[in-house]
Amino acid sequence: MGFLFCLILFSFISKRIKLPYVGLIIIPAAISLYTIGPEPFLFGIFLATGWHLLSVGVALIFPVDDL
Repeated sequence: MGFLFCLILFSFISKRIKLPYVGLIIIPAAISLYTIGPEPFLFGIFLATGWHLLSVGVALIFPVDDL
């Protein structure tokens, strides 16, 4: 339940903050996952912000023209 809560919450949060600040969220989450181990809250945060960074990166590398 905690995983889904953090996944949904940080999906909305990461879309509303600027891109460099998303990096400030994902790096501590990744370090905490590495040191603490599997934690549903941290994995939800890491997955949501990583997914946002991936989609923004792909949009920057391969821009799509609106038809």
